[in-house]
Amino acid sequence: MTVSAVGQNENSRLNTIVKATALGTAGGYALKYLWPVTSQENDFNRRTVINYCRKVTNKNCIAEFKKNKTLSSAQDMFVKLIEVEEKTNKNAFSFDDISEKVKVLGGEDSAAGKEFRNIIRYVNETSKNMTRKFATAYHLMLKLKRPAIPFLVAGAGIGFFTGFAHNVMKDDYSA
Repeated sequence: MTVSAVGQNENSRLNTIVKATALGTAGGYALKYLWPVTSQENDFNRRTVINYCRKVTNKNCIAEFKKNKTLSSAQDMFVKLIEVEEKTNKNAFSFDDISEKVKVLGGEDSAAGKEFRNIIRYVNETSKNMTRKFATAYHLMLKLKRPAIPFLVAGAGIGFFTGFAHNVMKDDYSA
């Protein structure tokens, strides 16, 4: 039999259940952000985001080029490539089209061809990074718009039953 001081209720049965329920509720709220996004919540087309990021990157690159008064032949070819893509709604960044543009600029070994390839590489890398940031922000937004109540109720319920089970299985009874 354990002896405890009079008026000391730190380990009372109700206190154990209250603490476990509070911890379960906090755990449920944290689970709202830790639980992966399900296919029902994810309602955007990934290809649309990728295309949008590419268009923004292309326009930013063209704006950078137009700050200079004179464009190199590779920069001019890139600007024309984007303008053709916008007018015809055709994918101008296919492997064959880019290879054809490089041949027009003088081939793979020419300075203009290498510069054009570097521009394409830069635009692809920049749009890839932007797409990653957009996707991360979108998944965070999906988690933020989730209702918190189901997670709180589930966490509180699990905490309550854990505290109750702890009290039932306790072996030191006060007389």
